[in-house]
Order: sequence, then structure tokens, then C-alpha cells
Amino acid sequence: MLIARAFLLGFASASLCMGVVAGEQENNMEEVRVVGLSPLALDLLSDQGPMHVQRFDNEDLEKSSRYSVAQYLDQRAMGITVNDAQNNPLQPDVRFRGYAASPLLGSSQGVVVYFNGVRVNESFGDTVNWDLLPQSTVSEMAIVAGPNPVFGQNALGGAIVMAGKNGFNFEGGRISAGVGSYGARSIVTEYGSKSDGWSVYLNLEGYEEDGWRDFSPTESQNAYVALSRHYDSTHWDLYLHQSQSELKGNGAVPIGLLEQDREAVFTHPDLTENDMSMVNLVMNHWFDSDARLSGNLFFRQIRSDAFNGDGSDKDECEPPNDAFLCEEEEEGGEQAEDQNGNPVSSEFNAINNISQRDQDTWGASLTFYKTALLGDVRNHWTLGVDYLAGTTDFDSSVEFAKLKDNRSTTRSGLYDEEGYTALRSDIDMAAIYFSNTIVPAEDLVLQLSMRFNSVEVAGKDQSGERPELTASHRYSQLNGGIGLAWMVSDQTQLYGGLYQSSRAPTPVELACSHPEAPCNLPNTFLADPPLDDVVSQSVELGVRTQFDQQWHWDIALFHTVNKDDIHFQTTGGVSSNQGFFTNIGDTLHRGVETQLSAEFESLDIGLGYTYLDATYEDDYISFSPNNPAADEAQLKVKSGSRIPAIAQHTIKLAADYSWSERIQSGVEVNASSGVYLRGDEANVDDKTDGYVLVNAYIRYQLAKDWTLSLEASNLLDKEYERFGLYGEPDEVLEDLENDDPRFLSPAPPRTWLLRLDYHW
Repeated sequence: MLIARAFLLGFASASLCMGVVAGEQENNMEEVRVVGLSPLALDLLSDQGPMHVQRFDNEDLEKSSRYSVAQYLDQRAMGITVNDAQNNPLQPDVRFRGYAASPLLGSSQGVVVYFNGVRVNESFGDTVNWDLLPQSTVSEMAIVAGPNPVFGQNALGGAIVMAGKNGFNFEGGRISAGVGSYGARSIVTEYGSKSDGWSVYLNLEGYEEDGWRDFSPTESQNAYVALSRHYDSTHWDLYLHQSQSELKGNGAVPIGLLEQDREAVFTHPDLTENDMSMVNLVMNHWFDSDARLSGNLFFRQIRSDAFNGDGSDKDECEPPNDAFLCEEEEEGGEQAEDQNGNPVSSEFNAINNISQRDQDTWGASLTFYKTALLGDVRNHWTLGVDYLAGTTDFDSSVEFAKLKDNRSTTRSGLYDEEGYTALRSDIDMAAIYFSNTIVPAEDLVLQLSMRFNSVEVAGKDQSGERPELTASHRYSQLNGGIGLAWMVSDQTQLYGGLYQSSRAPTPVELACSHPEAPCNLPNTFLADPPLDDVVSQSVELGVRTQFDQQWHWDIALFHTVNKDDIHFQTTGGVSSNQGFFTNIGDTLHRGVETQLSAEFESLDIGLGYTYLDATYEDDYISFSPNNPAADEAQLKVKSGSRIPAIAQHTIKLAADYSWSERIQSGVEVNASSGVYLRGDEANVDDKTDGYVLVNAYIRYQLAKDWTLSLEASNLLDKEYERFGLYGEPDEVLEDLENDDPRFLSPAPPRTWLLRLDYHW
């Protein structure tokens, strides 16, 4: 059914492929092979072009058995940090240069993610579900820094581009079974084969754990198939992907409770269930060595169900109506009513936020590439068109509930009459883009790019009760970029670039953007005044140097300004989940990334440091009712204040050593400075503490086809936190000795995983 629907969309296709540019030069560095940017033709992307690119191949990825790609990026990629907002290993809040690629609707998204050329940012909120991107299906991956326009909507901080496995890049079979701490169990089966231009690849993976925190089990299953037919001049690749997950991430807890028990949860359950199906067809046709047509056609369907038990912000009414619930005093103190118009008993001291999202996304793109000489100068031209459409049916309700002794919530069947939402949203994104990469000399490459985006976001109330949700908004933006790479010596290359990209407000942001009608994420949308789109402008300079063939040193300096940035403003809620999205003015992300790496016969080592200064550039008023420093629930944020949840300093060290042909081991060290809590945009409170985290592994080849490995995370068993916010602990825990309003998300303690692999 899914495949049939995808093919009925039409046989238009295409990639975002930008053409190959090669400037050959005799020197001690790698051959300078500069190519265009493309989420589809990842094999053509070079780390020697006029921008900062990090590449990871299959050999790199196999050094870790982590389930999610995000877990690998956390430890091995420069500029990447992770916030444990949900405290679930498959729901990380990933940030690159401070820009989010997060599964949370309240995060201001700024990184675009592609898998096999398909944009996997969800259409409703540009969120990224990392649980649907298992690492075992990825053949190679690249992180392209900066707001390059080629990657389209949401590429403010950069793009993460992944190519999946197929029978041409993976041959043979593997079965991997693992067991670990807190009931962790995993199994991976994959097989690839090719013959006479045909290939097939199959990957089946399952993961589950009880969770190190109370009431926090997680499970995920994934099936991935690649069917390929490669002729001499034409390649066809069909990818089928099915994933299901059930994730419980119970989030931040009050400091007072954290001091008593790091495994405890505040309220629960906080359950997310994802069910995703995707099919995409990729085509590449070479007319000759200088002309190529590339295409991509896809259909993606995902259903997300959420159930979040939380404390209620409604209070007991004043006598003589104290047997019933009333709204908070500032909301008028009116009696709460259920769906039948009846008053609600004051015994209901909790709520269940329940929502369903059915999202269908489809699209196609087509790109033509041509190499030609203009005089004596080689030019590599690219012209492409891109289209993506998404439809979301969103339903949510707020159920009255009671808190049990273990702070879980009951079911009542009684719903807040003001808390029901039925919204249908549609998004259409069309683009045309052009690029020319010019090689005027052997040691010089000039790259020009331009993209015109047209985005229409529409919402329609399905309930008949909230006509204000029915609206349509259109955003158009012309973005461009220019980059230059210069080989100044046999060992050193300089590069620089000026780039602009943009993102239109998402449907969830537009449906939750009125300060007088805040919503409960991800529920209860009430109004949608228009928001301005975000335009990101950046300048980047860098140098790459190689010493003695083994040593590589890279440094990149960047300065990126977001015009009219969109952030979520908290207005209340026991866990600060009520609020609205708004344009808060300009923000600045500037800093330096530097990495030193070396490859020897038995040792690979990499050391990186990132300095990131992420600040608000305009004064504005931030809503933070649970921050004790707030004046009438407001904070005055001054220009230069640091953006919460973004670390200023991070250091990463990774070393892999081969003791013999049969024994390998490695260590990862991740150190980070503390971050301000969400809700402390004015920086008036303390940051979280910094931390140093150590991971290690050892791998032993038992026999020709059998390998046993042991991995340890947080080897030194450090207690640390890297995300926090403000809440109301006394609404749930009245007898808590320390009623500090700060909530922190504890990071996992020491865990281990034992894995047995069989290859054939």
C-alpha cells in the first residue's frame, strides 16, 4: 500500500546534487577535490572545499555499537553537543554550533538532516526523530557547517547528511547480539549481496532497555531494505524503511528530589510512540563524463502518539466552591469544566496531555549537472528544482487525572473542554537553485550558489470551535553564497565564505504564537498571529594543514547572525511547558572549531576544541514565571546575554589503538562547560556544572568470523547534568525539603554493553 501510494505520486525525481569540481595539484596533501554540496550525492562531497566539512565512513561508524546516529555524533563530532532534556538515549536534543536538531517541539530548530537524499525533519515542527535513524543502516555521514543555501529550509547552523547502506557498499552478512546495563538488549542482522548489476541489502535491528531511571523502559525496531540496479550509465536505487519505537523519557526533576534519588522521576509517564514508513527512489544517469542527471522521489509517513502525565496548574476554588477546580487567579479564577459542561472535582490534581500526529510527507527533485570550459576556465554548472509537501493531522486533549503515590497519573475519561485541539496543517516547499564552481587556476576554486525558496504554511481548524486556527502564510526568500579555497602551499589550504540561508516558521510555531493564548506543548493550540521567517547570515574562515603525512590540523572561525530568530517563551506550567513562539530579535552564534588528528600504523587519534559564543543581540522581555528572579513573571534580557542550554567550551578526544590483528581498544573523552537553564535567558542564575566524561571499549577477535567487544560509557561514573529549566515542585511534592524551582536532567551513570558479532 505504501509503495503504491509513493509511485502514484509520479515519476519525477531528483537530488540536490551539485557538480563535481576537481583542481589537481602535486603536493603532500590529499588531491584537492572540491565538489558541490548535495544531500544525495554524498560520495562527491569533499572536505577540501570552501567550507568546514566533517566526514565519517563505515569504518569510523563501526567503532561504536550505539543504536542511534546521534549517540555517535555526541562523542565523535566536533561542534556537536547533546542536551538530555528527555533523559532517553533515543530522544537526544542534538545541537551543532548551538543550533538544534531535536525531537522536542519546543526547541528552536536550526539544522537540516538528510537520509538518502530525503529531508527527515518532520513537516509539523522541523523536529528530528533520532530513534528512526539507527546507526547500523548508515554507510557514511557528513556534517556540513554553516547556513549554505543549497541545503534549503532550516539549514541555519548546518546540515547533517547520511547515505544508507546498499548491496554495492556492503557485502556479506553480520549478526550482532548485545546485552548491557539496566536490561539493555540489542540485536542486528544485516546482509548484502550483488551480482550482474543487481544488489540487495537487508537490515533488521531491535533494541530495548529497562532504563536506568525509574519507570523509563525503551524499545525500538527497525527494518531497512535497499534494492539496486546499476547499468553502465544509469543507477537505480530503491530504499524501503520501517521503524517503530516506544520511548519513555521522564525528563528533568527538581533539585530537591535529585539530591534524594538520581533515579527518581517527577511525574510520569512521559511516553512517545513513533511508527514510520518511508520509500524513496534514487536515480543517477550519466550522459557522458561531463553531464549528469540526478533524481530523488520519496514518500514518508509517520504517526506519533504522546501521553504525558503532569501536575495540574489549576487550583481548588475558593469556598464555598472548594470541592471543585478553578483556573489560576490570573486567568480569572473561573471554574474548570469537563467536556460535558460539568464542574470538575478538586480531587483531580494532575492532567494527562494526550496527542496524536499523523504526518505524510512526499517530494521530488531533479538536478542537471554540466562541466564546460569558458575560454580556458573550467566551470561546473548545476541547475536544480526541489519540491516537498507535508500534511499533518493533529489531535490533542487534556484529561483530568489524579496523582498516585509513585507520582504516576490515573485515567478518568474527563477532559478539559478548553483543552481540545483538532488541527490540519499543510506545508508546501518549492525551490529552484543554481550553482557554478569555477577553477581559474590549479590552486584556486571559487564556488557560487543561489537558491530561491517559496514556502506556504496553512492550518485549518477541524473541530469547528477554533476558527482562529484557520490561516495561510507564504514565505519567499532568495539566498546565496560565495566561497573561495586557495592552496597557499603544498601543506596548507585557506578557505572562506559568505553564506545566507533561511527557514520559514513551522506549523506548530504559527499555531502557538499568541502571548495571550499560550499552549501546552505539544497540545492545545489557540491562535496564530503571523511570525517572520528567520534569515541566517554567516562568514566563515578556515585553514587546513598537513604535517608529515600523518598529522592533520583544521581550524574554522565562524560568525553567524540570525535575523528575527524564533524562540519558545515559557508562560507557566508545573514543568514550564506552557508558552508561545515569537520572534525575539537577532541572535549571534560565533566561535572557533579546531581539530588535530593523526593516523599511525596502530594508532588513530583525534583532539578537538570548540568555543561557542551564542548570545542574544537585542534587548527583549523574556517570560519566565518560575524563575525566582523574575519580576511579574518577566526577565529583562540584555544584548550579549548567553542563550540557555548551549555550552561555551567543549573538548573531545578519541583514540583507537590496535594491539594486534585480534585486539583493538579505544577511549573517548568528552568535556564541557556548564549551561544556563532554559528560563534564565537573562543569565541571572547559576549554570549547571561542567563535566568530564570518559568512555572506553575493547574488541577481541575470537576466531576468523567471531568478535567479542565490551563497551563502557561514563567509565568513571560521574554525576553530571547538561540540561535544566524552572518549574513548580511544590505543586506535586508538597513535603520536599528543598523546594528550589530549578529542575535538572541527570545524565546516565556508568553503563556497559557486551556484544558478540558474527560475520560471513
